[in-house]
Formats: sequence, structure tokens, C-alpha cells
Amino acid sequence: MLRILAISIILSIDSLFFGFSFGLNKIELSLKSIITITLTGLIIILGSIKLGDIMYAFLPNARVIGGFILIGIGIFLAADCRNKNSLKSMLSEPKLTDINRNGKIEMGEAMAIGIALSIDSSAVVISTAYLGMLLPAAIMIMQLIFLITGLKIGKKIKPNINSKYIAVISGLIIIILGFSQLV
Repeated sequence: MLRILAISIILSIDSLFFGFSFGLNKIELSLKSIITITLTGLIIILGSIKLGDIMYAFLPNARVIGGFILIGIGIFLAADCRNKNSLKSMLSEPKLTDINRNGKIEMGEAMAIGIALSIDSSAVVISTAYLGMLLPAAIMIMQLIFLITGLKIGKKIKPNINSKYIAVISGLIIIILGFSQLV
């Protein structure tokens, strides 16, 4: 249970900083958009857990393979902080997601955000599918809580945190999870 909670927090931390960036830039996220972001992510994660179940059913060393996948994802996330064209660049430039520049996130924009926030999560979920269906539910709940919390905090304060450090920290934690899965 503790592992599920830790993974769901790690995979949802992007939502906190994403919401934070939106709040800072005074971009509105309606409840409908927040739910769309969360449900889009849930659909991607549920598909990922099914892929992970298939992997664990047919591969005798799937847990070791999953550990190496986690390590690879962690390295990618930690290194991706330098890429200005990455999906995670939306954290530092949230105005890029407001395609029609109206200061509000519409349904299509919310779906794109949900996909961007779930890309790294889906690969981790494939690697940890053996934890069961509680993991996607925990991720969805944490993502929702963190997104709303980030929005509220972002509207009230001006941060001094660079989003690239969040990517590095998330990547390092996922690498540690990968190594723990190998042992």
C-alpha cells in the first residue's frame, strides 16, 4: 500500500506544478477541464496497466524488465529537463497549452494536457502493473488533488522554483524505484 501511495504521489507531482504554473499565469481551469485532464490520464493509465498485465503474464522475468524500464524512464525524465520542445515544457510555458489564447483551457486543450501529464505515468504503470488496479485510482486521485492545489497556490504566490529541478527529482525517484524492483 505504501508503494502505491509513493508511486501515485511521484507520478502526480507534475500536476501540482502544472496547476501552479497555470495559477501563476492566471489561466483558468474550469472544473470540467480539471475532470477532463484527470479522466484522460486515467484512461491512458488503465490501458497501461492492461499492457503491464500482459507483459507480466507472458514474460518470466517481467519484474526485472519492469525495473530496467523504470530506470530508463527515470533517466529520460531527469535528462528531458533540458529539452525545450518536450511535453514537460508546458510546465514552464503553460500559455502554450492555451491554443486559442483566451485565458481558459477548453475541452481539447484539457485532453492534450491530460495526455502530456500521463505519458511518463503510463510507462511507469506498465512496469508496476503487478501492484494492481488500486494504482490507477490512487494516481487519478493524487493528480486531481495536486492539480487543484497547484492552481490555488499559484494564484496566491510567486515561486522561485525552476520546473527543470522537478523533472530531475522525479526522474531520480523513479530510478530508485527501478533499482528497488530489481532486488
